[in-house]
Amino acid sequence: MKSLKGHLALHLEGVRLGLAVRLANRVDFAASLLVMMGLEFVPTLITALLYRNGLAFPGWSLQEALLVQGVFLTAKGIAYPFFGGMVWNTGEMVREGTFELLLLQPRHPLQSCMARAFDAEDLGKLAGGLALSGWCLSHLGAPSALQLAGFAILFSLSIALFLASIVAMGSLLIVWVGNFRVYEIFETVASLGQFPPTIVPRRLRSLATAGFPFAAFAVLPASSLLGRSVEGVWFAVVSVAILLFASFAFWNRLLRRLIGAGG
Repeated sequence: MKSLKGHLALHLEGVRLGLAVRLANRVDFAASLLVMMGLEFVPTLITALLYRNGLAFPGWSLQEALLVQGVFLTAKGIAYPFFGGMVWNTGEMVREGTFELLLLQPRHPLQSCMARAFDAEDLGKLAGGLALSGWCLSHLGAPSALQLAGFAILFSLSIALFLASIVAMGSLLIVWVGNFRVYEIFETVASLGQFPPTIVPRRLRSLATAGFPFAAFAVLPASSLLGRSVEGVWFAVVSVAILLFASFAFWNRLLRRLIGAGG
């Protein structure tokens, strides 16, 4: 119990320091939140324009399609502020030769990286996701208690998949010094998860719930809220569990190969 409290206190201190740094310039912080929210709404705007011009995702109404994007933004708004920054921090510390200092601390280096990763600017994603999801549900009707329970479970799956991806990217930057292309590749693949599965050719849809199950980012939890059945949910659960375990193992393996970089 004391160990759990210590871990929680470490992360809360990281959140406090991250907020304190950003709130030192409140105008810049507010502007950053608005810009971040605006950029994340570009796919939403494109989707709305497509529906307005008679195009649509087959079997999905406008509000249902936008709910998927709202859930995706909400998941990003939790994952990115709290541990998304560890990718950049890890890459910079390895490049500057300061990452080894984490090895001298009593905490596991991965936990130290996550505690330093809080970025309040990304909270704009969370605000935007909650607002968009709330607007969609106000037009679609309130979900039942069973649907909410399914959503909670599958939304946790989404956060776990984000965490696995972020830890894997941070692991690569331990040895692939200064190359942030892995982040861009991930963003491209993950962006598929904010659209209904009909965007993927039918013969490739099995990949959405197995291998790298990008449907778990938002399609699965949103489908639960809508009362839709989605094939391959258990494949997605198993895939995410494997990816999460593999990402931590990958981190520990590459950590042992760490070679100091910089100065």
